[in-house]
Amino acid sequence: MQSFFQFSRGALIAAAIAATAGAAQAASMAEGVKSYKPFVVEHIGKAIAGAREMQPAVKAGNLEAAQKAWIASRKGWEAMEPVTSTYFGDLDKLIDAWPDAQSGYHAIEVVLFSAKKTEGLDQQITDLLANMDKFQKRVGDKKFGFAPQKLLEGTANLAYEVGEEKSGGGESPYAATSIVDMQENVEGIEVAWKVVFADTLKKKDPKLADLIHERIENLETLVKVADIKSMEAKKVHVAGEELAALMLQAAPKLGLKPFNVGDEDGEKKDEKKDEKKDEKK
Repeated sequence: MQSFFQFSRGALIAAAIAATAGAAQAASMAEGVKSYKPFVVEHIGKAIAGAREMQPAVKAGNLEAAQKAWIASRKGWEAMEPVTSTYFGDLDKLIDAWPDAQSGYHAIEVVLFSAKKTEGLDQQITDLLANMDKFQKRVGDKKFGFAPQKLLEGTANLAYEVGEEKSGGGESPYAATSIVDMQENVEGIEVAWKVVFADTLKKKDPKLADLIHERIENLETLVKVADIKSMEAKKVHVAGEELAALMLQAAPKLGLKPFNVGDEDGEKKDEKKDEKKDEKK
């Protein structure tokens, strides 16, 4: 597992960064986001390819093949998570909702890996592919482009999510691939950061740039283990939140607007508290 992760991560990141070489390796964030787009296009393609392989496997009742296809599809999806919810939130809710999924990956996961059945999944997979096709068409549109502001927000939020939520037990417990999800997440964080933001911050604040690089490498090391049980959850929790906090510090230095991470649920809770206070009055 570790050797595969090292090879795939290194090769993909090298390819993504190489795409910026013609522009003095992301001389600007505007050039960087252009170079980042092919990474997302490639990975939605991988996610779709895996999902398509599930269809004949399920129809044939081949559980092992269906499980392998599900895992392959997930790898493509998880590496794109810096943008899945920030740019494609409507589709993300249908494709990758958790823990109470009614559709998408995790609804399929329960059947394939917990119930260990292939029956009744035809429509679920058809719907998954339909939503992925919508994603692919949107991101593949020549007029579509990523913006540094939203991409940094998505990257920082993913780092926070890895630390705050996924470190507590992972996202894919039935498939026992939660650690792979996290490895792909960290790959996605690293690619987005290095391709789009690293060079610009290096010019503005070399110390902060080096610190973020160090924290990414640290998080990568912490998740480079065989399974979720082997991971030091507390260290991952701290590492993810620290990395997110540093990215928040980087925003104004990159000429971007300040933002918060992981506070959506908190805001909803505060609203509910206020509602309850009003009811008591």
